[in-house]
Amino acid sequence: MLPGAAFRGSMSVMSETVQKISKRIEELQGAARKARLEAMQLAAKLLTTSNAELAGAPTNAHREGELTALRVRYEGLVKIAEEAQTQIDRLQAEEHERKYYR
Repeated sequence: MLPGAAFRGSMSVMSETVQKISKRIEELQGAARKARLEAMQLAAKLLTTSNAELAGAPTNAHREGELTALRVRYEGLVKIAEEAQTQIDRLQAEEHERKYYR
């Protein structure tokens, strides 16, 4: 095999790997975006409810349970978004390395 042909073959494999990494980054960005959006919606609901309580609106145990569940869900979504961002950062670094240094 000629050296040029071997080089082109390895470039093709690297290109496919970079494309796979890019696709995974896009998927993770979508998941992180979705988690952040839901977290923002929950934060707004929590703030609205907390403000109503501070304003003197009556509350009951059922509402406290609901608020606790919303807080737990919010914390879970924030963690999901943070973990996705960590993976995105790692994959972007790998993608950059493969594109420009290999």
